[in-house]
Amino acid sequence: MANRKRQFEVTQDSVRLFLTDVLSALKQLEPRSVQVCATSPPFYLLRSYGTKTDWPDGWRGELGHEEHPNDFIRHLLFVFDEVWRVLRDDGCLWVNLADTFNNKQGKKGTTNAPNGSNGRFDAGGKRYAQSLRQQPEFFKHFIPGIPHKSELGVPFRFHLAMSDIAFRKFIGAPEGPIWTCRRTVIWSKSLVRLETQRGEGTAMPEPTLDRPSRNYEFLFLFSKKPQYRFDRTLIDVPARKSYKPGDKANAGSVWETEIHADTEPGPQGIWRINQEASRYPHVAIWPRSLVRQMLLPTTQEGDVVLDPFAGSGTTGEVALNMGLKTILIESSEIAQKALLDRIARSTEKALFS
Repeated sequence: MANRKRQFEVTQDSVRLFLTDVLSALKQLEPRSVQVCATSPPFYLLRSYGTKTDWPDGWRGELGHEEHPNDFIRHLLFVFDEVWRVLRDDGCLWVNLADTFNNKQGKKGTTNAPNGSNGRFDAGGKRYAQSLRQQPEFFKHFIPGIPHKSELGVPFRFHLAMSDIAFRKFIGAPEGPIWTCRRTVIWSKSLVRLETQRGEGTAMPEPTLDRPSRNYEFLFLFSKKPQYRFDRTLIDVPARKSYKPGDKANAGSVWETEIHADTEPGPQGIWRINQEASRYPHVAIWPRSLVRQMLLPTTQEGDVVLDPFAGSGTTGEVALNMGLKTILIESSEIAQKALLDRIARSTEKALFS
């Protein structure tokens, strides 16, 4: 496997860190040793983390840089086949994915973007612009057979490949486990009140003028079996109309996150963080409130939570703060620096007591 020279494991009582490629690390984990896997893989054709892996189908390259989105989905299946092996039978898997567009001009010449590429990049702030300008030529990749400016449907392809044996075969994946998709959650980064046309939230501005901006991402909940551990009452909200005080109602499957400082807890101990508000150069950090919402109904104290694409360590930080154990896997050297620093800073008792 790639990155073998950097392969090592840091073990503490509550956290295990694998700083190597995802397939090598997963193969070292014991079967049925994890209660929940919560992760956000690299999105297709949107980032470059400078890593390459030797995949079982013979391709060598960085996840998310494949020639076709079906190839990307096939490589994700290789990863989540291993996750199936290490997951307990009553465990579950949360996967965050978003889509991208096919574009003959490439990502650096976004159609109808004011001021060309500068308009697109500068929308996210100076640090975001600088990080994107460092990305290599893969941004110019165009996929024949899919119309120019069309969404690629990556999240939908992934949903089908995970839960439909026929689609798994269609994309050339070998036989493997078929997951039960229990829910597709919409992670809403902002909301627009149609009556007043006022926007609320933290979605990244998109300068492209010929489509609505994307203010959401998908969050898929999978299980190995129809019956698994999930206590919905732990995330239900107070009922707006009820005959009895204290009644709660279904929280639903559209979840919003809000802007708060990077280190301050929100109300009721819920951590909220703007995905761009971070001291680290890793540009794809998901909010702690989102991770906590996933782990509340699916874990109990002492359970093990796995993140095979750990990034800067948000999943690990939240898990440790909730009294859980965590296994974090990350191959990118840029993300590894943030991961080690963040876990050490935010959970010193868990790591070094």
